Amino acid sequence: MHIVPFKILLRTFLTLVLLTVLTVTASEFNFGEFNLLIALSIAVIKAALVLLIFMHLFWDNPFNSLIFIGCLIFVALFISLALLDSSQYQSSIKQQQAPAIQHRPLTPN
Repeated sequence: MHIVPFKILLRTFLTLVLLTVLTVTASEFNFGEFNLLIALSIAVIKAALVLLIFMHLFWDNPFNSLIFIGCLIFVALFISLALLDSSQYQSSIKQQQAPAIQHRPLTPN
């Protein structure tokens, strides 16, 4: 196990606090279509700092970093594939109407 110096931990903590303040400040402004991109970018930086410093990934075996990056790529792939069909139901969302749900009575077999 790697012992992280207190100075690095303190800098990381202060950076995370600063990024949290930046997130709250950015939420007060309207950046148009870039709102989500800015919020996610700050969140990714914060998550990377936690993973690298507090979870010691920076000093760990490079293979573990490769596995982690591969997992992030697959999560991004799954989310992007799920968002591909969002155009099918956008009109329902804009009208604040959910798609029709068909209820069937529960009957024992």
